Amino acid sequence: MTAKKIIKVGLPLKKATPKKAATTKKTVAKRTTKPVFKTAVGRTPKLKSSRVSATTLKNVGSIAQIRHFKFTEDKPVRFDPKKIDSQIFKKGANAPANIEFALEPTEGDYVLYHPTPGFTSQEAPLAQLSVWTKIYNKGTETVDLDKVVLEYKKGNTTVKKDVFLPADKLVIEPYHWASWQNSRDYHENGDVVFLDSPFPNKIKLSFYFKNYSGALSVTKNLKPYSHGLAFPFSKTDFGDDEFVTGYSMHGGGSQVFAYDLGVEAYKDKAWRALLPNKDGSKNEHFRIWGKPVRAMADGTVLHFENNIPNNWKPDGSEAGMAKQKAELWGSFDLGGGGNHFYIRHGNVVALYAHMQKGSLTKALLKKGATVKKGAVLGKAGNSGNSSGPHLHIHIKKYKSDAEPDKGAFRPLLFNTGYTIGKGNYKTPKSNINWSKLNNQGIPGKKSKACFVAMEHPYCEYPTNWGEVAKHGVRNNSYQAEFDKIWTCGYYPVWVDGFDVNGKTYFNVIFRPSKNVAWVARHNMDGTKYQAEFNKWVKAGYRLININSYLLGGKLRYAAVWKKDSSVKWMAYHGRSLSWHEANFEKHHKAGWVPANVSCVHKGSKTYVAALWEKKKTGGFYLRPAMDLQAFKNYFKEYTDTKKFKLVYLDAYVKGGKPYLSGIWYKNAPDYNAWWEKHHLSGSQYQAEYTNMLSNGYLTRCVAGYEDGNKARYEGIWSK
Repeated sequence: MTAKKIIKVGLPLKKATPKKAATTKKTVAKRTTKPVFKTAVGRTPKLKSSRVSATTLKNVGSIAQIRHFKFTEDKPVRFDPKKIDSQIFKKGANAPANIEFALEPTEGDYVLYHPTPGFTSQEAPLAQLSVWTKIYNKGTETVDLDKVVLEYKKGNTTVKKDVFLPADKLVIEPYHWASWQNSRDYHENGDVVFLDSPFPNKIKLSFYFKNYSGALSVTKNLKPYSHGLAFPFSKTDFGDDEFVTGYSMHGGGSQVFAYDLGVEAYKDKAWRALLPNKDGSKNEHFRIWGKPVRAMADGTVLHFENNIPNNWKPDGSEAGMAKQKAELWGSFDLGGGGNHFYIRHGNVVALYAHMQKGSLTKALLKKGATVKKGAVLGKAGNSGNSSGPHLHIHIKKYKSDAEPDKGAFRPLLFNTGYTIGKGNYKTPKSNINWSKLNNQGIPGKKSKACFVAMEHPYCEYPTNWGEVAKHGVRNNSYQAEFDKIWTCGYYPVWVDGFDVNGKTYFNVIFRPSKNVAWVARHNMDGTKYQAEFNKWVKAGYRLININSYLLGGKLRYAAVWKKDSSVKWMAYHGRSLSWHEANFEKHHKAGWVPANVSCVHKGSKTYVAALWEKKKTGGFYLRPAMDLQAFKNYFKEYTDTKKFKLVYLDAYVKGGKPYLSGIWYKNAPDYNAWWEKHHLSGSQYQAEYTNMLSNGYLTRCVAGYEDGNKARYEGIWSK
């Protein structure tokens, strides 16, 4: 790791775990364009739903959802029984014989679902499940699919979704196949199954046919699809408070998990898809128009089109769409996608659709061209089967170079970017709880869309530093400064509170968090700290840092917990220094080693908050009550003479004099070389910090205290 420059400040402790559930407000997503990239879906009927009265529910004791459908018919297709890849479902009594099925999306024996985060990072994850089923009639009698039942467990309750089909609408003659899918119309929930965490691991599908009382059924294992791609935009192409908008509520069929993406910015007290003083009558009025579209991964070009005229204007009317097809794109191969790329990314093929005419990168306009992740493909536009400017993207499993759009559909998940429900982000900087996309899709439900950002909107630091550290941060600025750092992918490993002239300040050190789950809190009294302590220990977190300090003359605590069970530990707080010293030998003999011993003097007592761990250090020294001269003496003895390493310092004031609490270890990791700098002013500390980091050292601790009505600092660095 390489360390970078510090910035003067300090921070608080506030970071929630990603799986904490919260209540969501229902919001309405207002689109200026209707997402309408409509690709024909094989032989799958296009479904349109209408609700049935709840009085028709008969499944007492279960959670039931019943829907009826109208749909446009597709004729069943004849098949060669020697060339089908299918499976036989379990046959109930009085069910048709010689019916076989093939399911997608599948991976081995698993049916795949589409995982997403919650609409904020405080909400439980969500998921969507859509199963496309090809039904083969290998018998001698015609069958008519009448009803499909999907069942899964939610805790101890069976969730049951019954889907009724209109009579005589999915009739399959002998040696023909037809398909069924729990699908949806554009932006309708339809029959896609919405799952809440914890997700089920199995689903049962039962197919009932007209004039047969028994079902053909199968129970399949469930798991989330896990192949993630980068989000197809770059932060550098967006202005402040300008975000991508979208959600996983595209149409049905093979595009059930596709996205139609737009762009909105906060202007004139509202989120707007249009540029200032524009009415939406022209393509160029939209913020998405002309945004560079970027490759989601390395890949190879399979198909492209760059010469389809731009649609004249945003127009979602049936007459307007028909006219566009007839005059602009209908004669082009795969012209519904407008100016587009089909790019193979490993075992999947991505479609990037509806870009501006002539905007596709010239070097990529050949089959087999090599594409690099993040490369500009073209400019977002409005071409092909599109009602307005937007980017359409979806992925399918790779089938062949010659048939880029013929593979089975897959959920499109992202491994970069952050998302939050539009209804949860009313104004800029109004909600810090954006969810990082970790191989997840964009959440979606009817009328509930999301913003997507390439970087966390609160982040103000580079994401590749070895540490971010701040000193002397005022209490009233601490949370804001804290939020600017942890949102860039760091977590606190050190928090130190201290007061000068009655005002409280913080020193903080952050390290890259990667996939660390952590929680931090500050300004807690003893009761609040104990409650937080109990809560996070129960959830599997261990204390890694505890600090006590004064706020307005009252004893307060700051603490950091990390989800980790690799170290045995124990802690206490609010104990007198005399109690701590009386129990020192007991803890030592039990094999405990002090990690934090933070002291505060209030009234006539010194109080201790301590963290002990079981680890091998080769021996240690602990001195919790050293004045500045005593510290110099012990430093010379333990460091210079006995060659122990100073690993911890805490400072407090007693009787108007600074005192230090220090811990030395014989052996300490990452201490091949180390320095301690003593009794520095703020500017002196900043100079030492900058020098240390420029020479490859990282900050191990920084302690602040008052001396002569001024702030002073102790620092330890090592590498």
